[in-house]
Amino acid sequence: MVPTYTPAHFSLTDPRLIRQFLQQHYFGLLLTADLQLSALPLWFDWDSPSALTGTLYCHLARQNPQLAALEQAMQQGDSVKVVVQGPHAYVAAECYREQPQVATWNYSLVEISGSLRLLDQSATLALVRKQQAAASRALPQAVQDSFVDRPVAVQAERSNNRSYEKQLSAAIVGLAINIETLHAKMKLSQNKKQAAREDVLQFLQQTEQPQTVWQLMLAQGLIAV
Repeated sequence: MVPTYTPAHFSLTDPRLIRQFLQQHYFGLLLTADLQLSALPLWFDWDSPSALTGTLYCHLARQNPQLAALEQAMQQGDSVKVVVQGPHAYVAAECYREQPQVATWNYSLVEISGSLRLLDQSATLALVRKQQAAASRALPQAVQDSFVDRPVAVQAERSNNRSYEKQLSAAIVGLAINIETLHAKMKLSQNKKQAAREDVLQFLQQTEQPQTVWQLMLAQGLIAV
């Protein structure tokens, strides 16, 4: 599958920044060649601390009709694609001090392609546990602490409920995607001069919610602070 059009100045190749992005944005769209797609939580197992190769894991409902296309892709050795979209924001032409300018849209995404295999029920259940643990660690500390304060008996009953886990593993299918290509596009005003990027940053800080595009611009060193 051909990646999205990306001028050189919008291409991100730094493994550290890409992995940081994927650590913060681990929900994406799984696409098959027949153009079916599913929105799924993702979990990454990298080959090394600095690699962009490894395995991407996700799971979907066994009743999802896309499963047939995934099984066919696995049998034929075809690739599938996962698109992870991050923050995006409208940039008004009026925000620039130097005129005339054109309004645009800044955005961020990572595309991953690779061959896949379906996991058995045991591996699927282990994957779900890992995903839940990773997602829980990303919650605010106060929320994590509230889980710890739950009665021990309740936690023990939940963790030992084999019947429930058996039903869960029968209802979903885990996928392991071998990461063969990874393409990151960060359209963050890199084609603008420093002064114009500062105008964009100020505009976004005034109009966006926290944890969005202007923070990506700072993280990638596009603005001197």
